[in-house]
Amino acid sequence: MTLTQDDSNFDVENGIIDGEAPPHTQLAAKYKQSFAYYTFRVRLPSTLQTIADSLAKDKDELLATYGADADIDQTAAAVLELRSNILKNGPLLPFNDKDSDADEWNLFLEKLPKENRTYFAACWLYAECYMYRKLWAIFIASRLAGHDYFRKQKQTAAQLSFDAMLAVAKGTRNNERIASTFQKLMKLNLWGNRCDLSITSGKQVKPTGDAFHQVDELNPNLLVDATGTIWELLDKSDGNGIVEFVFDNAGYELYTDLILAEYIIDKGLARKVRFNAKAIPWFISDVRAEDYHWTIQFLIGQSDPMLSELGKKFKRLTDEGKFELAPLEHFWSGPYEFYRMAEVQPELYKRLSQAQLVILKGDLNYRKLLGDYSWHSTESLEICLRGFRPTNLCTLRTIKADLVCGLPQGKSEELFAKDKEWMLTGEYGTIEFAPK
Repeated sequence: MTLTQDDSNFDVENGIIDGEAPPHTQLAAKYKQSFAYYTFRVRLPSTLQTIADSLAKDKDELLATYGADADIDQTAAAVLELRSNILKNGPLLPFNDKDSDADEWNLFLEKLPKENRTYFAACWLYAECYMYRKLWAIFIASRLAGHDYFRKQKQTAAQLSFDAMLAVAKGTRNNERIASTFQKLMKLNLWGNRCDLSITSGKQVKPTGDAFHQVDELNPNLLVDATGTIWELLDKSDGNGIVEFVFDNAGYELYTDLILAEYIIDKGLARKVRFNAKAIPWFISDVRAEDYHWTIQFLIGQSDPMLSELGKKFKRLTDEGKFELAPLEHFWSGPYEFYRMAEVQPELYKRLSQAQLVILKGDLNYRKLLGDYSWHSTESLEICLRGFRPTNLCTLRTIKADLVCGLPQGKSEELFAKDKEWMLTGEYGTIEFAPK
């Protein structure tokens, strides 16, 4: 987490505190020894620069798609202006676009204390989500409306994963309905979360090696393992329930989502798996409905017959309604923590309440569960959920942000003694469970 620029003047001018977020306070970029500070000084500016550069690089292609009057240079300039505003700790201004979530965002911003309406003063979760929504607002105000500026990166991530996907397919065609197999597939799905382009500002991460061998090797890095409890929940059910997935990353992780979902359906652990995708381009690699359909077609189009047949099977499961994409829901790309879902989006809360299990994937969903709040590492997930208990909840998350809960006593201190940045590397993971 190294900064290349001299930030002393910036820090003084913006009231930056040279320390970490105190216990039981919101994480924010105003704390210099936080990942939030690094995010707004380095990661997000790098992401926005990459988008502006890609608009210039792909200009001819974009003109062919969106028309000769597509305002590509102006859109790139607006992206760079957003980058500049972040680096200057600019204000979180209201949205003036007509998307259906704009009013909700504006109401949220209006209720924030005035002193917390800048990138570095606001809660990290709010400010980072705001940045991605502001980026979308730039595009929908242009003739590039609807363009997914992360699409190529997500598709490249899938293409780079061909060997790993094939190895996983070969290792999962003759699975039995037993606890050990289910637990291994959950862990496979967990470690697929390490391929997160938002952490690398879009730089590709290619999964390599034997995925199942890596699952075994990484067992010591799994700090909380509730897979046995989750298996018991599903195995003892009548098989008529619904499992909801809240997606995280496209590419290899999405593929492992589908592999786990296939097992759940094939072994009669549920009658339907419903997938919740993002409504807008989000945190670089997050799954949209288009990415789900593209991935299945990508698999179908492979020359290797095993992957092609697997893609056809996923399409058939989708056509039959056993795999289902949930209606687009802006809550997933909104500013609110999950404990506020029942208040601000009661219909979504009601739908999740009807599921037997909700599987929440990845770091951002985990942050929304905990509220970007400086919990002590040993506090229970049930406490940190702050009343968000629609049904049985499971989180699969490789740790890439400086918040965590549910760890055994002394574990966090032990890891900090080995590596002061252990919470940022994605080398450690948790599979946590909270019963209804």
